[in-house]
Amino acid sequence: MPKALLLQLDGKLPNVALMRVAAHHKALGDTVELRHAPNMRSVETLWDGAPEHVYASLIFDWSKPIAERVLAIWPHARVGGTGWSLSSNLEDIGITAAKQDYAIYPKFRSSIGFTQRGCRLKCSFCVVPAKEGAVRGEQTIGDLWRGGTHPKEILLLDNDFFGQSDWRARVEELRAGGFKVSFSQGINVRQIDEESAAA
Repeated sequence: MPKALLLQLDGKLPNVALMRVAAHHKALGDTVELRHAPNMRSVETLWDGAPEHVYASLIFDWSKPIAERVLAIWPHARVGGTGWSLSSNLEDIGITAAKQDYAIYPKFRSSIGFTQRGCRLKCSFCVVPAKEGAVRGEQTIGDLWRGGTHPKEILLLDNDFFGQSDWRARVEELRAGGFKVSFSQGINVRQIDEESAAA
């Protein structure tokens, strides 16, 4: 059975891209293993044998040397994420499904993801407009929640929640469903008005 090794090089939250990669490979019947690899030593001692597929994801530039070491060990590895390239995405390598495999993060309780991507602003310090482009809707709260007996806790990764035209509908979904929500990337206080503050 083919093996897929997924390497999370940085970040403390579950990596949504790696969750999508895991779902893709499990649908093909492959074995999937996630490893956290925050330094060179952790990359060197990761795997017994040679995995058929290797993916590494990094958010921050400072993790690039670790990603380069991954490629030195496994030249066929697919490396991506904002810390590697602003233009790479999963669709470029044939992974189009939005399904996320939470099994690779068994201790994570909440549901995680994006209701919107992109940003309406062009702040000089931020890569989001270059990486994601203009604001567009991504998923509803119902799409994000895992359902069943999973906690009604949503961890939003949106960079500009109130920048999407459908933010009122997303807020109503949160309220109607009795969800707790964490805006983990923050909210742009410069753009808050009385309506969004009340929401």
